[in-house]
Amino acid sequence: MASTGRPAITLRSLNRHIAEFDMSGVEMAYANSLRRSMLADVATVAIDQVSYNQNSSPLPDEFIAHRLGLIPLISKGVRFSMRDTRDCTCDEGCSYCMILLTLNVKCTGDRPLNVTTAHLTRVEAPPGDQDDMEGQELLKKRDPAVGFPAGRGEENQILIAKLSKGQQLDITCKAYRGISKHHAKWSPLSAIAYEYDPHNKLRHSSYWFEVDEKAEWPPMKSAVHEAEPGPDEKFDFNAKPHTYYMEAEGTGAIPVNDVVVHGFEALEDKLGPMILQLHQQIDIEEGRAPKEDEMTDENAYQPAANDNTYSAPTAWNGSGQSPNGIQPSAASPWAAVAAPNFGGMNGGAASPWGSGPAEPAVSPNGDGW
Repeated sequence: MASTGRPAITLRSLNRHIAEFDMSGVEMAYANSLRRSMLADVATVAIDQVSYNQNSSPLPDEFIAHRLGLIPLISKGVRFSMRDTRDCTCDEGCSYCMILLTLNVKCTGDRPLNVTTAHLTRVEAPPGDQDDMEGQELLKKRDPAVGFPAGRGEENQILIAKLSKGQQLDITCKAYRGISKHHAKWSPLSAIAYEYDPHNKLRHSSYWFEVDEKAEWPPMKSAVHEAEPGPDEKFDFNAKPHTYYMEAEGTGAIPVNDVVVHGFEALEDKLGPMILQLHQQIDIEEGRAPKEDEMTDENAYQPAANDNTYSAPTAWNGSGQSPNGIQPSAASPWAAVAAPNFGGMNGGAASPWGSGPAEPAVSPNGDGW
């Protein structure tokens, strides 16, 4: 698609696990930043500690802990309904910061028994401080399905181990909130990538071929969205990428539409304070604001009404305010972003996951490896 000069988003496809959309009017650095943010900065729940009461299976403890760590747990809305364990006042985990799961299976038949995610059971975690009103509010916001394995109830369950007659596996798992920047087990996506310039107009790629380049190199998936250059079309040395075709595949822990929304919000949280600091420094240098050592409560820096050009009502969640509390300006280049509404953060009416059973995800910690 041709660039309009303004940021725009076009939704191509959306289902339970995959979202395909185009971004135009932005630099490649922003498209890549969104990709990294969706992959590394979106919180999920994963098994972080595994305690073994009995393991007579052929697999060692560390191997099973590793497999448990790769099982996605339903984590919808945990950013707003679950406390990071490092911020909690408890000693060894409580209901405010932890999900507790158990697995107790013994093979009594003559045929091998497959131990799968269907055998994982979520149990009540130790209660948190009853005087902690903030923690009580978190519990009220939490989705009832948080902590259950993703895909629960489906025919094909994730295999954990196989037991022969007389063998038993009895374990307790503690799952905590985290992001995959700290460990890949918390990643909400199994894959995310983008491509641009499907017809290689910019000559960024050099294809090796034997006889016919077009026959040996099939066109990209996104080639149908851009016109193919003519044989006599001149090469434009000043041309730049203008549209990025992105595809994200979720693990089932969080609906992929929410992953996109959280990715944008994570970028806002990072860029907002930095941009305000830059505006403050410019105002100080130009005499429109007092220097830092001269500031008081009365003359503390406040950004001008129209100097916040990065934030706007985002087309992904319809919000008129960024997550960091900064009100968007009418002059924002993002105010006219032509993007789809993927539904609210908690499964709004526009979200395909607004109703129905949710599915959880879990994963072990490095200590058990």
